[in-house]
Amino acid sequence: MAQITSGYKVSKERLEELVEVKGKAMTTRLSPIDLETTQLGFANQEEFEVLTVDTLIETDWRSPIIKYVRDTSTDTERKIKYRALSYLLMGNELFKKTPEGILLKCLGESEAYLALSGVHSGVCGAHQAGHKMKWLVFRYGMYWPTMLKDCIEFAKGCQECQMHASVQHAPPSKLHSIIKPWLFRGWTLDLIEEIRPISSKGQRYILIGIDYFTK
Repeated sequence: MAQITSGYKVSKERLEELVEVKGKAMTTRLSPIDLETTQLGFANQEEFEVLTVDTLIETDWRSPIIKYVRDTSTDTERKIKYRALSYLLMGNELFKKTPEGILLKCLGESEAYLALSGVHSGVCGAHQAGHKMKWLVFRYGMYWPTMLKDCIEFAKGCQECQMHASVQHAPPSKLHSIIKPWLFRGWTLDLIEEIRPISSKGQRYILIGIDYFTK
């Protein structure tokens, strides 16, 4: 989380983008550099099929705002112009200005997931609920538009939280009271299991009658 907030960038040597290439007789995992310098071992490119390619390209919610902040003369939607009033661009990083004057670093989808993982189940994570996670992320100086929704969904999807959470005692549906208009309009009987030891009069069972009107 500290690296994300400070703008720490992972070097290209450490960042590997894996591509899985499956041919008719073999499966190979290659990095982008390997694709440029390594022969795939096939007669021609038509004999192999690329199954998955992760290019880390995503539709970033920050892109239209950054584009407008850099050049306000561009043709932009009115909604984007209004939103951009509360954002500030420092270098290549976008920050959101709070009413208190605090700058929050805006995160993309992948960075937001890493932040949620660190807050919820990281070294100092306490498996907090969604609303508490949102408060912690906000306190650490991070922001993205769907913070609360993502925090709630991340907490609900945590396997450890599901295994160790307390048993839910709330009924699955709303309870409805049974209303009766007069005495003994509705009543019920219940039999308690055998009493041990028996009473002084030799009674072994208790029969309970409940009237719905007076209880």
